[in-house]
Amino acid sequence: MTLDDILEVEQLKYCYEQAYPLHRHDEMPEMFVKSENTIFTIPSANDLTIGFSEIEEKFKKDLFYVSPSEDSYHTGWQITLPLIWEDSLHGVIRGIFPTFGHFVMNLVPDIFKPPYHVNATSEMWIDDFEKTVGGWRIKRLQAQFLMGQSIWKWNAEIDNTYATRKELRQIPHPYLGREVKKHA
Repeated sequence: MTLDDILEVEQLKYCYEQAYPLHRHDEMPEMFVKSENTIFTIPSANDLTIGFSEIEEKFKKDLFYVSPSEDSYHTGWQITLPLIWEDSLHGVIRGIFPTFGHFVMNLVPDIFKPPYHVNATSEMWIDDFEKTVGGWRIKRLQAQFLMGQSIWKWNAEIDNTYATRKELRQIPHPYLGREVKKHA
């Protein structure tokens, strides 16, 4: 493992974290290893997805529309102090990525109505990466939600922003294709 490998893994994880608030779910599967034993899991939510095709479907069909009334439910995610190391026994690079950000509670329109609670959150991502022909990719992504505290309310009904107009895809992502994406 070289410093370039560490920086590429760190940039890949940054790319993943920034794709959520820009609602670029349809592009996110390309960050994963195309293998039947690639894993996406959020144990605290009883969420386990195994295999690239299942992960691709999750991002392109389920997560893409997870916030049906407005565009985003993740905002301002930041990785604080990543720890990346080589696990030579398993042939992967491992990473621990503490994050903080905001989570808008608007996932199910029948339950959540404006004004939405906006939670300050902290998460711990424990991921494995594998080097492929196309560069480093995520082999196992595991998120642990550590805390969430409601800190303010967002009234989307009186807001006129990218998220309420469903235009977040129009903001270029810093790495994941800088071009503007149109809603399908």
